[in-house]
This record gives sequence, structure tokens and C-alpha cells, in this order.
Amino acid sequence: MIASRTDRLLVVALAGVALGALPPWLLRNPFYDGVSPAVYHPGQGTGLETWGLATLPLAVLAVGVLVARDGRVATTSAALVGAAAAAVALDAAAEGVLVPWLLPGPGVVLTATSGVAVLALVARDRSNPGR
Repeated sequence: MIASRTDRLLVVALAGVALGALPPWLLRNPFYDGVSPAVYHPGQGTGLETWGLATLPLAVLAVGVLVARDGRVATTSAALVGAAAAAVALDAAAEGVLVPWLLPGPGVVLTATSGVAVLALVARDRSNPGR
């Protein structure tokens, strides 16, 4: 079972990664004055149309590893999921920034923030092994 405070916070951060897959990852820019093409980009409906389809099961798997195992394997798997989630969310955010008629959506923000939180918690856990 999950005993340490850091592991409980890791479960919350990984749940944030999983929940970040559900809202839209891309939104139409209401401030764009130009002509925007009538093209539907994957991620405008839900994050499951893009990389959220990968981050959701990975986060659930990492939570399962945290519950089943304690120690280095659990924090390593959580760190890998956090790094992957942050990387794909930042990639989607960059796409939203480079295309002027799109903006990064709430799913990107939640996934990136939760991924960085996972990495910070794992780094804190590794720097204080006696906790």
C-alpha cells in the first residue's frame, strides 16, 4: 500500500496526467483576425485524439506500479511517465503556438503541469532517500 507522503502526491500528480488526456488539447484562437482554414485538427475535441491516448494508460500503469511495488522501480516508472507526459504536452503546445489560429487547450496545461510535478516529486524523493 502507499505509505509515504511523496508516493501519495505522486498518485495525485499521475492522476492529473491521466485527467489531462480528457479535455481538448487545442482550441480555436478567438483573437485571430486572419482567415482560419476550416480544418479540424486532432485534439480539438479531446486529448484522446492525440498523445493523450498514450499518456492516459501510461499514467494508470504507473499508479498501479506505485501501489504494487515500493521503491526505486516505482519512482523510475513514474519519472518516465512524467517526462513523457511533459514532452508530448509541450509538443502539442508548440503546435498550438506555431499555428496562429489555434491555442493550447486545458488538457495540455494540465498534462504538462502534472508531468513536471511528477518529475519534481521523483527528484525530491531521490535527493532524500531517508524520508
